[in-house]
Amino acid sequence: MQPISRLLILHKDSLQPEETGRALIPWLRERHVDGVLLSANADAMTMRAEAAARDAVLVLGGDGTMVGVARRLAGIRTPLVGMNFGRVGFLAGLPAEDWAEPLSSLLRGEWELEQHLTLRWRILQRHEDALVVRNEGVAINDVVTAHGVVARAVSLDLHIDGVHFSTLRCDGVIVSTPLGSTAYTASAGGPLTVPSMNAQLVTPICPFAGGFPPLALPAASRVRLEACRQGDQVLLSVDGQENLPLDFGDILEIHGVPDQLYMLVSDANWYLRRLIDRGIVTSGPGRKEKS
Repeated sequence: MQPISRLLILHKDSLQPEETGRALIPWLRERHVDGVLLSANADAMTMRAEAAARDAVLVLGGDGTMVGVARRLAGIRTPLVGMNFGRVGFLAGLPAEDWAEPLSSLLRGEWELEQHLTLRWRILQRHEDALVVRNEGVAINDVVTAHGVVARAVSLDLHIDGVHFSTLRCDGVIVSTPLGSTAYTASAGGPLTVPSMNAQLVTPICPFAGGFPPLALPAASRVRLEACRQGDQVLLSVDGQENLPLDFGDILEIHGVPDQLYMLVSDANWYLRRLIDRGIVTSGPGRKEKS
């Protein structure tokens, strides 16, 4: 990565991230870096235009803020880096305190560039003899099809690359990116997956019938889910940030698109280290602590 001289800072709309963002502008100016500060809730057109004109985007917030920004900037080659103002901060490479030294290293171009897959999804609705697109979008972590307000199982037809794979009676199905494998997928028993892999993960949630072990597919595979039982209340959740109903007969199509999210990381093994540091993976009883 080349040294950074133009930086876009996007802050969560709360006191500490915004104050830190304002403090960063003169700090950057002293180091001959042009910094622009915006809210992470700025309109997408403005955010994308500013990001495209910068060397990097610094996101001040938690994982939710980072994911929300990444969704809006998907496809832009400007890399993202997070400063953690959340609880877990799995996607954040910079601390909210004592950030000067690691941020200086970032500006000098000493961090590494990673490229990650995103998911493209769309809901198709039957209209006479054709299927029309009702909604579509991008997911950074996962697309979840599950029961709605009524806590009961739903029926979903699952096709993969044109093959009818299963009819499930379950709480739902998660389709995840490798980057999102530490989120809902891991909680549902899916595999932890190195984020640089071009794969999508399909994990059933508490299947009563038609279940299968978590499945890893190539990025280009077409996953198709259909709400196939009348009366089921099925909800589509995108990254836990956007919720849409999936009505009887509606079809959800998902596939992976490589190299849509660029991130800067300080360490090529950040993912493995952060699994341990954030408590997602814990040591067994036989480990001895180093003195």
